[in-house]
Amino acid sequence: MEAVAEYFRTDWAAMTGTDWFGLVAVVTLTALSVFVYYWVFNPKNKDRIEDHRDFVLKDELNEGENDHGR
Repeated sequence: MEAVAEYFRTDWAAMTGTDWFGLVAVVTLTALSVFVYYWVFNPKNKDRIEDHRDFVLKDELNEGENDHGR
C-alpha cells in the first residue's frame, strides 16, 4: 500500500502557475459537470428541460417558409 501512496504523492511546492491553473480548471469543471448531470437527470426538472428540446428547430417552426431571404 505504501507503493501506491508514493506513486500518488504530490510535491505541492514544485507546482508551477500552469499546474495550479490546470488543477483549478479540472476541479471546477468536474464540479460543474456533476451539478449539471444532477440537474438534468433529476425527475422534477423534466418538464422544464423538455420545453427546450426543440430549440434548434424553434425558429423554423415559428416562421414557416421564409423563402431564404427572397
